[in-house]
Amino acid sequence: MTSAQSNAVTHGFGFLPYAKPHGMTSRELVNRVQRRLRREQNNRKLKVGHTGTLDPLADGLVVIAVGAAARLTPWLLQHSKRYVARFEFGVSSVSGDLEEPVTALPNAPRPSLEEIESVCAQMHGWLDQVPPTHSAIWVDGERAHLRVRRGEQVEMPTRRVWIDSIDVLKYDYPHLDVDVRCGSGTYLRSLGMDIAARCQNVAVMTRLTRTEVGPFQLAGAVPAVPPDDPPPGNPAQLAEGLTPMEGTAELQNSIQAPVTGLAHVPSMPLSPDDVIRVRHGIRIGGEPQQPQQTELDQENVQEQSLHCSEGSGLPPDECMAVDAGGDLVAILRRKQGRWAPYRVFAESRHSVDATKKAART
Repeated sequence: MTSAQSNAVTHGFGFLPYAKPHGMTSRELVNRVQRRLRREQNNRKLKVGHTGTLDPLADGLVVIAVGAAARLTPWLLQHSKRYVARFEFGVSSVSGDLEEPVTALPNAPRPSLEEIESVCAQMHGWLDQVPPTHSAIWVDGERAHLRVRRGEQVEMPTRRVWIDSIDVLKYDYPHLDVDVRCGSGTYLRSLGMDIAARCQNVAVMTRLTRTEVGPFQLAGAVPAVPPDDPPPGNPAQLAEGLTPMEGTAELQNSIQAPVTGLAHVPSMPLSPDDVIRVRHGIRIGGEPQQPQQTELDQENVQEQSLHCSEGSGLPPDECMAVDAGGDLVAILRRKQGRWAPYRVFAESRHSVDATKKAART
């Protein structure tokens, strides 16, 4: 047994990139992951949540927040997301996809590839978008799709969304495949309908795959859904009776450090003394290091923060504090010229002795 095996570093909390299959809800995936991790970590109270849903008709990347990482969801939502979507021209539905019956548009015009590419090139930056009525957006205290399914007329509020780019991958009328990079809150169904409308046509989304969320990519996501194992026979031994997972020895080994979701946030390395001060709620001095990002990414984060900020309308001056090993200590916010702890975290990384672990299982 090598030293690496006897001193493997894992993370008790962090982000878990997962490949959601077609037909499964994000909630069902999260529930299975939570049940699995609770048993692997022998922790009945472990909290697990998603950082952005995918409809059952879509597949692809869902970034799951494990444990205390759920408190970092607002920062993860600042990242751009990337999708590959397919739209079918000449038909429409009230849901904007194939969830509801489609209606053909008589004598629908057939836009050229050049026309579609021109339209897509114009649709970047901030755009006003009307979400589909069959969506989970809250309208007057209730989800819009629930009201619509009861036969109510719902007026959807316009929202501003950020589009980095729309690239045409393939066009063979009536099918259009596009690669879209956009901000959180963008509805791809509505985007396809808007592209079609600018071409005097209609469209529905027939396929959607999320491929990226900030630094997380579908290619590096856990591919296998956890087996739906029955509860353990012995409540004191949660790890008993777990079905082996394909492609990973243990799901908890795939949890990535919480700092991986904060690549766009300025970072301040702390001395051991400052780590203690921050964890005791004491303000500290210093200047954070700026993240290594493209100008477009920085503009995206800044614009979204400005659009969604509270109070004066200015984005908060904040950074993440890390210890000597690069582990997240806290999110800090500047107050009166110093940095005050805003959200403080326990150490996420820990060494696992493989010998003890084998004996325990």
